[in-house]
Amino acid sequence: MKILKNLVFIAVFGLLATQANGQGSKGADNSRDGSPDAKGTATAKNIVPLKVTVVFTEYDGEKKLSSLPYALFVKADENARFVGRVRMGVKVPIWTGGKDAGVQYQDIGSNLDCSVEAAENGKYIVDLSLERSSVYPSSGGKSDYPEASKSDDQPRQPLLRAFRANLALMLRDGQTEQNTIATDPLNGHVIKIEVTLNVVK
Repeated sequence: MKILKNLVFIAVFGLLATQANGQGSKGADNSRDGSPDAKGTATAKNIVPLKVTVVFTEYDGEKKLSSLPYALFVKADENARFVGRVRMGVKVPIWTGGKDAGVQYQDIGSNLDCSVEAAENGKYIVDLSLERSSVYPSSGGKSDYPEASKSDDQPRQPLLRAFRANLALMLRDGQTEQNTIATDPLNGHVIKIEVTLNVVK
């Protein structure tokens, strides 16, 4: 009888020791790697800093008339969408006739919005929204917009040219894409857009 009691005591003690060791090992693993349990949702962010360079170039046939570069510093973030923006321009005075004649100011310049999303095989999807407005050049080659004039004058009114485009490009680090985007319907000038993507290291 005494031998039977000893065997029961040994079996119960061994079971308790096994459970204690299992709980201790589990707690040690969690404290070692700092990761949440199976119910946790925290993940490390994968953020890539990028530079997107956009160049507006205007051609008259083979002759380059102007080249306007813009740089946007953005990021490819798997957990949030970031939009980089550039606003650059001037206010041009425009004479308004009629009963309440006066001068109004029109914004002329460039607006760029850009977001980038990481794709497979080291590629990135570049979404661009572009707006560019300018005063139409006169036959003399100079920008033709009126200064403030008297109410009884009939000032020359400028032509304002507007360009808008939404682009989606697939680019690698260091890659440049150039495309003919539009042709001016009045003078036949060609507008080309050049986009370059670089990972900032």
